[in-house]
Amino acid sequence: MNQQKRLLIIMERIKKEQSLTLQDIMQLTGASRDTARRDTIKLADNNLVIRTYGGISLANSFNKIDGYLGRTDQELQVKKQIAREASKLLLEKQNIYLDVSTTISLLPQYLANRNIKKAVTNSIDIADQFLKTTSIPTTILGGTLNKESRSVTGGYPIWELTKYRFDISFLSCAGINNQGIYYAHEEDIAMKQAIREKSNKIVLLCDHTKINLSHNYLIYTFEELDYLVTDKKIPEELAVRIGKSKIIYTKEKSYD
Repeated sequence: MNQQKRLLIIMERIKKEQSLTLQDIMQLTGASRDTARRDTIKLADNNLVIRTYGGISLANSFNKIDGYLGRTDQELQVKKQIAREASKLLLEKQNIYLDVSTTISLLPQYLANRNIKKAVTNSIDIADQFLKTTSIPTTILGGTLNKESRSVTGGYPIWELTKYRFDISFLSCAGINNQGIYYAHEEDIAMKQAIREKSNKIVLLCDHTKINLSHNYLIYTFEELDYLVTDKKIPEELAVRIGKSKIIYTKEKSYD
């Protein structure tokens, strides 16, 4: 059951019950404790419920439910379009790296019939998608499991990257503006630098919500970027700074 369906089921029940425990949600949706917890966080972040000790209670926001679920579905479609377009950059028998990202986790489904030599990732979800949808040889880096990002972090995966050479690496970002490409966490610095050093090409998957945003750490310059795949026209000044020939849009219109 996908998240959108689970959220709808949870909201339908909480409208009747006014509150639910985490155990209630697990039984209702058949989800694990961690998945149920992430669902409650998602609903709370969108002001649909209030998180309480051991569960959630209903917020006064019935009118927001339909709009939120519709928006979630639209966002997913945008991410799928970006992933599909990015997949077209791959050639046969290439070694690839996929970084932690919701958008990038949608990429493996478009590689099912591709002759990819090897895929490497530090994302649990991306590795799982490769196993489910492809027969591509896949390696997940070792290290410390991060519960929130569902990824492998720490110094060990950075060291492991030294053993590889990638034809293309697919990354996302926290923001991009005229200064360059930003990430949220301090541990991103060494990881992203290591990926750049071990990659022939860097492909950034970034939807319009990240454009003209800055974040905590400026890590990449535009000279280090080979392609940017996005869904809406980038402002002229920023497009020039990136390099218009590097920008790939999901729409048929090229925005030239």
